[in-house]
Amino acid sequence: LGPQAPTTHTTQPIVTGTTVIGIKYNGGVMLAADTLASYGSLARYKDVRRIKKIGENTLIGASGEMSDFQTIIEMLETMDQSDLNEDDGYRKTPSEYFNYLRAVLYQKRGKGNPLWNQLLVAGHHK
Repeated sequence: LGPQAPTTHTTQPIVTGTTVIGIKYNGGVMLAADTLASYGSLARYKDVRRIKKIGENTLIGASGEMSDFQTIIEMLETMDQSDLNEDDGYRKTPSEYFNYLRAVLYQKRGKGNPLWNQLLVAGHHK
């Protein structure tokens, strides 16, 4: 067996999405995003969903690298599934998801392997 190749990290985003907005109103919150994702400077993907529901009351919206957003969603869905598996009626709040993401993004950036996203976390407490 030959020597193992060195670990490499994304040095810049490749497939990116841009605009996500959040609005707070009297009855709750709303997120909106376009569905276009670019491959470099080419407008390539026209139906990219950049807002995901996590759990019962949290929405996550993202701009930036789409593969990193998929990684984030997988982490959060695993957390939510763990809550369901406990079967104790507890579900994480939007604030808990926000604080988790804040810590993960900071940790990965500090280790030189950032997730290239800007995120909106929105939701309501029941």
